[in-house]
Amino acid sequence: MEKGSTGSAIIKSIILVVLGAIIVLGLYLLFTRNHKTPTEETYNLTVVDEITTTNLEKDYPASARKVVELYARTMQILYKEDYSDEQENKMIDILMGIMDDELLTNNLNFASSIKSEVTGRKAEDYSISNYVMTQAREPEEINVDGRMMCTVECLFSLRHGSNGTSANYYEFIMRRDVATGNWKILGWTLKAEE
Repeated sequence: MEKGSTGSAIIKSIILVVLGAIIVLGLYLLFTRNHKTPTEETYNLTVVDEITTTNLEKDYPASARKVVELYARTMQILYKEDYSDEQENKMIDILMGIMDDELLTNNLNFASSIKSEVTGRKAEDYSISNYVMTQAREPEEINVDGRMMCTVECLFSLRHGSNGTSANYYEFIMRRDVATGNWKILGWTLKAEE
């Protein structure tokens, strides 16, 4: 009998040692898995990076309103932030990617026009302090010559240095692309204040 109880005591001891080792290993992994080694770099995306890393082929805005929001956000960053020439070109490429082909065909100097506008506005200390989509829901789509179209309204708050802010209402004319079905900006007009 003594041999049997000694054998079971040894087995219990071995099981306790194995369980203790598992607990120690688990605690070690818990405390070390989320800690970065000193050689690892952490990189926080800036607002400029958020736009320049946008991939329209994989992540195109899902609605007409989202397309206008991307336009407004990009213009706000172009007016306000500091960035390199390469980053500016990438942001303008994003803008061109959400424009209708007809608009780009009729404005062959679209990229240089945007650059000139932004350079001039920044030099005069203008910035887009805020933008608001003024429609509470998705716009009504209509069929025009076999193409789906709609309008999206957006309010831009344009700050001029310390001279105050002016409100500018824009109506964006949107058209679905034939090949992709994505909404594209066909044009925009400045709306009279209501």
